[in-house]
Amino acid sequence: MSKTFSMKKRLVCQNTSGIVLVAFVFIALLPQTGCRGNRQKTEPLVDLPGKYALTFRDEFNGEALDTSVWGFHNLGKRRSAVNLKEACLLNGKGELEIRNWTVISEHDTIHHAGMIETKNDFAFGYYESRIKFNIETGTWGAFWIMYNNFRKAFQEIDNPKDDGTEIDIIEFVPVDGRYGCHNLHWNGYGEFHRKAGSGPRMNGSLEGYHIYSLLWTTEGYIFYIDGHESWRYDKGISHAPEKIILSTEIQDGGWAGNIPEGGYGTFDQTRNIMFVDYVRVFQKK
Repeated sequence: MSKTFSMKKRLVCQNTSGIVLVAFVFIALLPQTGCRGNRQKTEPLVDLPGKYALTFRDEFNGEALDTSVWGFHNLGKRRSAVNLKEACLLNGKGELEIRNWTVISEHDTIHHAGMIETKNDFAFGYYESRIKFNIETGTWGAFWIMYNNFRKAFQEIDNPKDDGTEIDIIEFVPVDGRYGCHNLHWNGYGEFHRKAGSGPRMNGSLEGYHIYSLLWTTEGYIFYIDGHESWRYDKGISHAPEKIILSTEIQDGGWAGNIPEGGYGTFDQTRNIMFVDYVRVFQKK
């Protein structure tokens, strides 16, 4: 509340009791969005170099995923699952859920997962998401940024600046104590593929919600978990616009272990879920 307004209130209170009552009611009915807005002001968890402004956010409130903002990534068969739009939904509690489940019929067993991607592209900035990985073996979850040129024909001499880089802000793997890791991939996924990675981070310490973030600049990448630097790398630096992706993947016998015998349960029964509280992007002013 401003000093000017406080002074006006004191002056009113010196008048008759009737006026005081009117003043009291008037003050009580004033909208408090200013004060509340200050308390809820969205700031990055990390102290950033220079001035950054919030340029994108989704708090996943409401009843349905905003498909004007998000599209679906890699629908159809992928690894040991079939990706479906239905896997990605809002639960009415301010969370995105990406569900993983199993459909068992007389003739087949089919596992399902899901991926969403932003319809707009981003380059550079600070990317932050609060995520809970209730992920079971055979599945991993990720918050990542994907370049658009990955299907082109790559040569031995790489050019990530123009072509782009897959930036895995976090990949959660439910084996070896359940850990997170940060990875980079560029120059395609074939003969001339380039990659770098942090290795396992925080084994056994990532249950429940945590905040995963990335600072991407022309000088490199800095990865954070709960505001603490976890890894940095200064090669494979993309200058290309890319899409933000939230995803789960299922692969039997891969780095995330084996799919449980009998699968993950039905769509309604599964506990194999990635929960996302929010996604925010801050970019230099």
